[in-house]
Amino acid sequence: MNYCAECGFKIEGEFKFCPNCGSKINSRESSPNKMVVNTKEIIVCKNCGEENPIENSECFSCGILLRGSKNRKNDSAKHEAKRYDQKKTDKVNTSNSRKIVDEEKVLDNKKIIMISSAIVVIFIFALIISGVFDSEVKNNVAQVNDQSSSSGVNLANMEEINKLEAVVTANPDDLESTLHLAHLQQDAGLYEKAIANYKKYLVKNPDNADNRVDMAICYYNLGDNTTAISEMETALKYQPKHQIAHLNLGIVNLAARNVEASKDWFRKTVELDPNSEAGKRAQELLTSH
Repeated sequence: MNYCAECGFKIEGEFKFCPNCGSKINSRESSPNKMVVNTKEIIVCKNCGEENPIENSECFSCGILLRGSKNRKNDSAKHEAKRYDQKKTDKVNTSNSRKIVDEEKVLDNKKIIMISSAIVVIFIFALIISGVFDSEVKNNVAQVNDQSSSSGVNLANMEEINKLEAVVTANPDDLESTLHLAHLQQDAGLYEKAIANYKKYLVKNPDNADNRVDMAICYYNLGDNTTAISEMETALKYQPKHQIAHLNLGIVNLAARNVEASKDWFRKTVELDPNSEAGKRAQELLTSH
């Protein structure tokens, strides 16, 4: 086995020129045993680390031209020991740095989990404050109140509302147009305007339980549960067996957290007619609460 004298490339096989740098190869066998260097001054080969006598121009181990610095033999041993200690220290430092990085990753993961948990808690709290979880109760009113159509503003309804407002303004005593306008305003979510027109109608027709219940639902949608309950109870004075009024009283009391009162109104709704849609819905609410 030979080594290139110029670059120190390990050459296996017979080559006249170095496969690595192209320099001409001086065929030389590397000694299987280390040559013992007794001299005090030596040259350490930078390629293979072998100690060579000071008079050598080429390393007797790898054959490369010697470019190492001159050292005393004892100093060389100290140098090698120092290199070993430095490598050992580097390994320890590397191990410690990896350990620190790993600990930082664990801390980062904990921070992420804590921040995510805090965000979830804040989000749930915001939902509770905004009343999202009460939406089921409000939806129940729309489902059982067969006298109100689907809510939501659309262009066709707004055009009709504008026309009816002009008619009612020109003819204040046109109660039929006033009532129709109130219904449209309720369906469009214009609850305050609808209440004003329901009141105008009910002044002349106080015993109309259906329209009083519709007005009560407008109060409920505005969050005024107390007035909604009062108007529905007034409707029952004129029409005691008004099943929709009974059911809505149960729902509004439930929304107001009057649980026992709501159950009582649901039972009365079922007693009036258990087979009607209102009766079936009241039974479902009784079972679920």
